[in-house]
Amino acid sequence: MLVASDEQRAEAVAAALQCAAPEALVIHCPSTDALPGETAPASPANVGRRVAALRLLRQTQAIAGRQKIALVTTAEAATCAYPPPSSFDAAPPALTLGEQLELETFAAALEEIGYFADDRVDEPGEMAVRGLVVDLFPADAINPVRVEVEDGRIISIRVYDPATQVAIEEIKSIEIGRVFEPPVADDWVSLFDHLPGAAIASDPDASRRRDRFVSLSLDAGGRSAPVADRDKWDEVLADREVVPTPIAEDGRRFVESRTPLREFNRAAKSTLDEGGKVAVLGAQRDLRFFNRRMAKAGAFEPITAHSWREIKEAPPGTVSFLEMPIDRGWSQAGLLIVAASDLLGGRAATGSETTTGLDVLNGGTGEIHLGDVVIHEDFGIGRVVGLGPITAGDEEASDAIVLEYAGETRRLVPTADADRIWRYGAEADAVTLDRLDGSSWEKRRIAIDTAIAESARGLAALAAERASRSAVVIDPDAAAYERFAAGFPFTETPDQARAIAAVRTELAAGKPMDRLVVGDVGYGKTEVAIRAAALAALAGQQVIIAAPTTVLVRQHLESFRRRFEGTGVVVEGLSRLSSAAEKKKVKAGLAAGTIHVAIGTGALAGATYKDLALVVIDEEQRFGAADKAKLRGLSADCHMLTLTATPIPRTLQTALVGLQQVSVIATPPARRQPIRTSVGVFEASTVRTALLREKGRSGQSFVVVSRIEDMEPMAKQLAQLVPELRIREAHGKMAAADIDEAMVQFAAGDGDVLLATNIIEAGLDVPRANTMIVWRADRFGLSQLHQLRGRVGRGSRRGQILLLTDPEAKIADSTLKRLRTLQAFDRLGAGFAISARDLDLRGAGDLLGDTQAGHMKLIGVDLYQHLLESALRTALGEAVEHWTPELHLGVSGSLPESWIPEADVRITLYSRLARITQPSEVDDFEAEIHDRFGALPPEAERLLEVSRVRMLARLAEIQRIDAGPAAIALTPRKALSPPDGAGLETSGGRLVLKDAIENPDERLERTRSLLEDLLSAA
Repeated sequence: MLVASDEQRAEAVAAALQCAAPEALVIHCPSTDALPGETAPASPANVGRRVAALRLLRQTQAIAGRQKIALVTTAEAATCAYPPPSSFDAAPPALTLGEQLELETFAAALEEIGYFADDRVDEPGEMAVRGLVVDLFPADAINPVRVEVEDGRIISIRVYDPATQVAIEEIKSIEIGRVFEPPVADDWVSLFDHLPGAAIASDPDASRRRDRFVSLSLDAGGRSAPVADRDKWDEVLADREVVPTPIAEDGRRFVESRTPLREFNRAAKSTLDEGGKVAVLGAQRDLRFFNRRMAKAGAFEPITAHSWREIKEAPPGTVSFLEMPIDRGWSQAGLLIVAASDLLGGRAATGSETTTGLDVLNGGTGEIHLGDVVIHEDFGIGRVVGLGPITAGDEEASDAIVLEYAGETRRLVPTADADRIWRYGAEADAVTLDRLDGSSWEKRRIAIDTAIAESARGLAALAAERASRSAVVIDPDAAAYERFAAGFPFTETPDQARAIAAVRTELAAGKPMDRLVVGDVGYGKTEVAIRAAALAALAGQQVIIAAPTTVLVRQHLESFRRRFEGTGVVVEGLSRLSSAAEKKKVKAGLAAGTIHVAIGTGALAGATYKDLALVVIDEEQRFGAADKAKLRGLSADCHMLTLTATPIPRTLQTALVGLQQVSVIATPPARRQPIRTSVGVFEASTVRTALLREKGRSGQSFVVVSRIEDMEPMAKQLAQLVPELRIREAHGKMAAADIDEAMVQFAAGDGDVLLATNIIEAGLDVPRANTMIVWRADRFGLSQLHQLRGRVGRGSRRGQILLLTDPEAKIADSTLKRLRTLQAFDRLGAGFAISARDLDLRGAGDLLGDTQAGHMKLIGVDLYQHLLESALRTALGEAVEHWTPELHLGVSGSLPESWIPEADVRITLYSRLARITQPSEVDDFEAEIHDRFGALPPEAERLLEVSRVRMLARLAEIQRIDAGPAAIALTPRKALSPPDGAGLETSGGRLVLKDAIENPDERLERTRSLLEDLLSAA
């Protein structure tokens, strides 16, 4: 039995262990996703998986001569109380092809075990009976099933996709996991008792996680179930074998070198030469990729292992591949273990991929599609109209991107130069195309370059001025801070943990922190702010948290007071709802330093502070520039932390050019699911069904209108449509205290539907709210709608938002397109994509002023970003060069139409490939297109190899390469000595390999090898 530190690690360990020991039974028992003392039950999927795990554990132990068992769980799960193992003897209902089924009786039986009738079955625990068909999502299943009945017998059971509702495969039988757990009574046992006699292994911080969970349970008082505390664990462990935590040396991160595969080959050869063995562990996709690369290089012939035992028993000198996704490799006596992620970095499929903040923010940059209006760096604005053949000198024919300019003239741009083409962003009918010769563009380009250089100098001066400042060092007592952090009832997501660590480091650095935390709605930005506030307050400094609305202030006040209870830190609020006496008292406390954390609206800017060290601005996009300037001006040397879900263009731009540090929280909490988004016209039946469905699963709904005058007619309509539901109201004409009261009471469970204007978009946390209906959605902005969407689905159930328009109103195509954008971006973390789209439509304007227009409008967001970054680096004194090696290889390669028929897809792939800057990224690109389109034809292999050569040449500072049948000549940009053993001679300032290689592909391979030799010797 392994007790992992958190759910994410438990899942990863269980998956890896199943691959390492396929002969064993690996069971993952998840911890509950309901917090101690919560009235809301655990989600059906969570209950279903846990009940199924404990039943399987019970059944397997009863089998004579059974297989070995590994139970993987978390510290929280091992701290919970459970019913005795015998409670899981009862077999769940099952369906088998050909057996009799009485639909009404079956539906009633499902409701008895906790299933909920719904019109669309796409979440665990739901079911629907339509005529002779039953849709059912078993609580412990990955996908739902569709059961068809004829003449009282089951004639088919089909697994289907919950998103598309389309069947995937036919199966013969299915067990239906329970949605309810057996009750925990006085005869409760611990999870250890469900696997008696098992050896116990645990992660180093498991005991700390246990104690934290016990503390949370005690705080919940009588509302919480009993727990297996430290004494119970000690009692169990006294009679068990305890497996010590193994100590191993971390393996090498080959991905950090310029030539990862070559470095791996060297390390592997060294291990094999010493009589050792090598094992490469990773996902099937990654192993296939490495197999192809190794076959090309001819370095090793790996064998496929099917278990860890086979790796251990393989003879010395063996290179084994095992499908087993892990994060890092390690080394032990005579064995080098390499993880795919050691070679590919975050791109490897480990199940816990990570991305950097700027990767996410920059997500869509560079992708070009057929029909796009684009801007070429040398020729200006044109339109992408297709692909055409092009031949240069002795090279073989290859593809070129066809751009249309004014007067229906056309230019062919080689795909290798696609990195000089940038998306313009505007609609095709809203722009004037430039002339083919670039003359109309040239004048504008000079003016734009001058203006951007001026902006960059201003930014550089601002950055230098900030860098020259010093700030108070915030470094509280570590034990006090860790005790505070332990009060967080969830597991930090990887991105959250990185953001918290970055804030902690910067607060202790003695320089003013200016960090932007971008995270989608409900992704845990507030916890980053709470930790930052704790660091400052526990170090004896003052903190203010500015929020845009009094409702958000009130919610933050409750959260912060709850978390700081017992720490001696005084938390107070200051907003328009504070009485005159309260304001006076709080302001006096802030001036005297007796109040450590103040939470409020813009009113905070009017107070005086004794030791203000940290200013936090929440929902930054809702503050005006003047308000933010006042808050920033409260103290010249204080630290700044800004939180936002959809950063305004100017803020996004300051992060992208590096003026602000940025943390992106792109990983959702474990319980969070994407919000289902649909666009349509208002239909009474649709609205009634959606609201009653939510009420039926004990949830709450929002109905949002765009104007206060729409409130009364909508209230009347709702009273007729759903008279059985309790409707509450909130809008801007109500007294501020009444708005707050209505919202907070609704969040506490008072009412089934909150009818409101968009005042609810900022920060209202209603965990039971899963449905939102937006009337006249066409009157809202993209970011507004995304913020509204974030108010639902914050618990374990999936939320839905219906964007409804007036069936009698004519909606402009551009408006519908905006709504469809929100529908398209319905994945988790879509706030960044929506901000980028907003940036596309509006522009970031002048970073040093308030203008949301300017030169970005003239050249598009992507090119502006590229030019500004270069100008900023120049202004900061860096040498900036944009050059491309000149290649004469006799081959070029392409993505053949016979392999990828769609011209649009090929154009996008060419543009992406042209922007790649590292050879390892080409490897990832190759793995992706192999996965999407199948085995690469020779032309595509050649194209990627040419791309690798171009990048290696740039890294090695090789200006030009001439490769012919008689020799290969490299022309360096500056004098370069040939490395030993490469076979290169110096001749006329060039490095020449006088080997006759007739085959062009072999010549290309040899060229790449020479460049890798140069880089390895550098």
